[in-house]
Amino acid sequence: MQRKRYPIEFKQQLVQEAQDAGNASQVARRHG
Repeated sequence: MQRKRYPIEFKQQLVQEAQDAGNASQVARRHG
């Protein structure tokens, strides 16, 4: 099984969303 590679911009967006929402698991579930 090959690992998925995500661009740094995508990761930064997820971190920002998690900080704004205050709930990282919710953001993670939304993005699969």
